[in-house]
Amino acid sequence: MEFAILIVLIFAGVVGVTIYSKRQSIKTLHARILTAFGNMPDADDMDMDSIRAYANRAPEHDLRIDKITWSDLDMDSVYKRVNACFSSVGEEYLYNCLHEPQFNEEILHTREEIMNFFDQRPNQRVAAQFALARLGKSRHNGVAALIFNADIKMLPRHLLFKILAATPLVFAAVLPFSLTVGIMGLILSFIVNLAFYYNAMRFVDLEMPAIGYFASMVGCVGRLYGIKGLGGLPIMKNLEKPYIIYKNAIKKAPSGKGMGADITDLFWTYFNIMFLIDVRRYNNFMQLVAKNGDAFHEIYKTIGEIDTALAVLSFRKSLPFHSTPQFSDKNELAFDNIYHPLIKQPVTNTHIFNSDSLITGSNASGKSTFIKTLAINGILAQTIYTCTATKFATRFAMVVTSMAMRDDLLGGESYFIVEINSLKRVLDMVAKYPCVCYVDEILRGTNTAERIAASAAILTHLYSQDCLCVVASHDIELTRLLSHANYHFCEQVTDGDIVFDYKLKKGPTTTRNAIKLLEVMGFNPDIVSQANNLAGN
Repeated sequence: MEFAILIVLIFAGVVGVTIYSKRQSIKTLHARILTAFGNMPDADDMDMDSIRAYANRAPEHDLRIDKITWSDLDMDSVYKRVNACFSSVGEEYLYNCLHEPQFNEEILHTREEIMNFFDQRPNQRVAAQFALARLGKSRHNGVAALIFNADIKMLPRHLLFKILAATPLVFAAVLPFSLTVGIMGLILSFIVNLAFYYNAMRFVDLEMPAIGYFASMVGCVGRLYGIKGLGGLPIMKNLEKPYIIYKNAIKKAPSGKGMGADITDLFWTYFNIMFLIDVRRYNNFMQLVAKNGDAFHEIYKTIGEIDTALAVLSFRKSLPFHSTPQFSDKNELAFDNIYHPLIKQPVTNTHIFNSDSLITGSNASGKSTFIKTLAINGILAQTIYTCTATKFATRFAMVVTSMAMRDDLLGGESYFIVEINSLKRVLDMVAKYPCVCYVDEILRGTNTAERIAASAAILTHLYSQDCLCVVASHDIELTRLLSHANYHFCEQVTDGDIVFDYKLKKGPTTTRNAIKLLEVMGFNPDIVSQANNLAGN
């Protein structure tokens, strides 16, 4: 009797500890959700190789932010600043979203509708974030590959697997008539099926993380449907049919359960091998995904849109101020108090560009940062409907840049070749689509005379195209050769120091500061003096 009581007490203790631990983990997760919202995400916790999986498999087309523009603007860092997603799906989807500018406001309004829903309902927001956090992050989960390549992931000889699975039943039926033949047939069937099973499972096991994570995605959708009011959003209504298709199908997906220690697991393993259950379930599931790929993709996109909307909402709350963009048919760029989202204490600028513009100015005066600020906001406007400004008005157009070129050592191309290839793609793009182009230090990889002549010719050609082109350059000579509007950034020299205000000003620059910077940085006075003499200062 005392032993039985002891067992009951131990069991009760284990149950109690389990319940307590689960409640504590839920409390910790809730606290993390509340603390993280409206704050900068932890960029160190992001596996970019995994995050790129969906974008890398998305169909290539012209109307995507290309690799050069993405690199020029350091968009990986911008992405990390925005990425407050709680699931791998959200992280992957947001990364692709920033590559896919929209050319009408329908999708952008859908994202805004989701953000407004959660912004006005904090309890539902936390519930949705909790559902996404339970789905969690599974690096290199393989789901994106299933979206685009499910048809090639099926095992061959699907009919043969069905025949082999039926063979043990045939020999079992023979047992009443010939015990020896039946038993020998069952043993032979098991040996043959064992060989096919382990050969097939080498491939099935590679896909089990994707299948397992997708099963968690289906569970996440169920939890999202349980959030009051969320099911009424159009994005959730579009999910009803896909959810029904996969809610039941996922129960019949392969378990991937290996041989366990207890008798039940051992029996299941032999039964699984004898009838090739996981192998056939795997093929059936892949057939279903290949046949209903759009439904599979819809589940992925819906979770991605919700997680992305919540991340962008958190991003907005973390900013000093923001706005939603204004779109019109005017080929101009109008902005108030615009700033770079990665600068902690930014200087803002207000202006309207209604024609191609040339920005000159001294070294380190802020030209490059300014045009990157414009370009980044152009991308954010057409992707996540959010701008780091009190006003940002533009037209729907591709954002394309040519900045920060480097020698391609592996490809064997010089700086100049890399640069002209970059400019050529800009020219090709503006010939096909409305664009906003940003060029920084055009053709700096060649001699001064040819650089200025070629730059003037290229920029004059862009002036005649359906684009708005903003160029930053040290070459003051271009201000006399082009019909562009002229602006500049400048500095003030005071008491042996140089102070920049980072404010855009009208007209071409009238100052140079390269030699002055040598002096301020403590170069030998003889070097500074000789430089001034050679420059005619």
